[in-house]
Amino acid sequence: MSLLLKNFYNNWSEPVLTFDSKNNILYQNKSFEKIFGKLEESDYKDKLKKIEYKFYFDVCVLQSENITTYTPISNALKSEYNWGCYCVYQKNEKEFLNFTIKSINLKNWKIIYFHDITQETKAKSLEEENQKLKIQNQEFANTNTKAQSQAVKMALLNRIINTIRKSIDTKSLIETTLSELSIIFGAKKVYFLDKNFNIDYSFPNKKNDKEEKLKFSQEIQNGLLNGENLVNTELGENNVLMTRILIPVLNRDNLLGTFVIYTFEKNILQEEKELLTSISMHISSALLQAELFQEINKKNEELEKTLTELKETQLQLINSEKMASLGQLIASVAHEINTPLASISANNEIMKKLFEQYKNEMLDEINDIDEEAIKRITNIVRSLKRFVRLDEEERQSANINQELDLTLTLLKQKTKNKIKITKKYSDIPNINCYPNMLNQVFLNILMNAIQAIEKEKENGEIEIVTETKNDSLIIKISDNGAGIDESHKKKIFQAGFTTKKVGEGTGLGLAICKKIIDEHKGQINFESKKNKGTSFEIILPLI
Repeated sequence: MSLLLKNFYNNWSEPVLTFDSKNNILYQNKSFEKIFGKLEESDYKDKLKKIEYKFYFDVCVLQSENITTYTPISNALKSEYNWGCYCVYQKNEKEFLNFTIKSINLKNWKIIYFHDITQETKAKSLEEENQKLKIQNQEFANTNTKAQSQAVKMALLNRIINTIRKSIDTKSLIETTLSELSIIFGAKKVYFLDKNFNIDYSFPNKKNDKEEKLKFSQEIQNGLLNGENLVNTELGENNVLMTRILIPVLNRDNLLGTFVIYTFEKNILQEEKELLTSISMHISSALLQAELFQEINKKNEELEKTLTELKETQLQLINSEKMASLGQLIASVAHEINTPLASISANNEIMKKLFEQYKNEMLDEINDIDEEAIKRITNIVRSLKRFVRLDEEERQSANINQELDLTLTLLKQKTKNKIKITKKYSDIPNINCYPNMLNQVFLNILMNAIQAIEKEKENGEIEIVTETKNDSLIIKISDNGAGIDESHKKKIFQAGFTTKKVGEGTGLGLAICKKIIDEHKGQINFESKKNKGTSFEIILPLI
């Protein structure tokens, strides 16, 4: 081989072998010797064999009958045509290099050169790995975004469910759900329609929304009645495409209502559709629960009202029975007193005429004392009969000042020499009322005042004021007795509540008083301070 050609091969960076037509090696360049070692003429075939068996195919389109002797270099030498392949060279136990081997057949020569593509292969592999990583990262990012989106939506769903579980008010339940659905789907508008597709609620709320009715095709209506969540697109304002989501709320086969969501979100994922189904189920259950609770609450209110009416009727019966018994007793006692009193009165008149003949001052004085006693007994009996008035079932015109005096007459013995009664009566008109019932109220309040004073001190004062104001008659009865405990103030009008010992009170007095004042369309209020006294105010309409 000429020196010029040798220099040419030595300048190549890739290893080169040159063979003659009999496959004897003619030349090896320095790159070959550097990578694979020098092949001596004496044993080049053995050394070449050792190098040859360190090569194996990576990609080859040819086949061989003897696969064990089929190597890239042997194939290059045997090939009658220009030939090439990709192969791997095992340099040592741990190091592998990638080559392309190409053979070129000339007239009397065969040139085989080795192109090291290890770095290119590694770069390509690295690029492929990077590309795979990019794809994986993108998929992970997409999955993460979806997961975050679903996590947010599930959190909102849980918030809806918690609200549903806590809420027993239909309005609060629906308004909360509308607000949360608006957040979940980034909605422009959310509605709740009744079973006839009229707008019941909307978010954000508009005053004229309730006047609207949304129209759906028969196909959509049938789908909603079958419990299907429907998602479609339609033209919104300014001819912009929007997504419309319909969520039916059913109780068994009955449509309770429909949630309608308008959003610019184009793709509703399968997870979101499952979310819609879950929301629909929970809201259906909650609305039924709220409806049942309201029904139970209504029943409870009716029962409480019936119980209150029953208690009031019981109070009226007790009061009527009490007054009837008292009236019968007073009538009987009055009759028993009147009979001997008539005899005493007649005898006193006879004695008076007899005493006039003797002109005895002492006898006259005795006779006058007896006459006064007879008058007092007669007035007491008359007051008792007037107090109960069993024959007065209809309202009558009465003067409250006189009725108060009548009650005070009956209590004279309880207040005499112990309690000062201060009367500040105004010139008041008669009112249409049940006098015997009002007398019972006055008697009860005055008896409580007397007992409060006796509990606190030996002597005390009761002040009674009457006046008219704003078409009302006002009666104030105040004492300077023990007062009412703060803890008792809310209970004093409750039937059965009493602070007195067993046998001293029934706890019905003030409850009956309130019922009587309510019967007169009036009000009864009080103010009290411990150890300072109590003031009751009764307000009755003048008309």
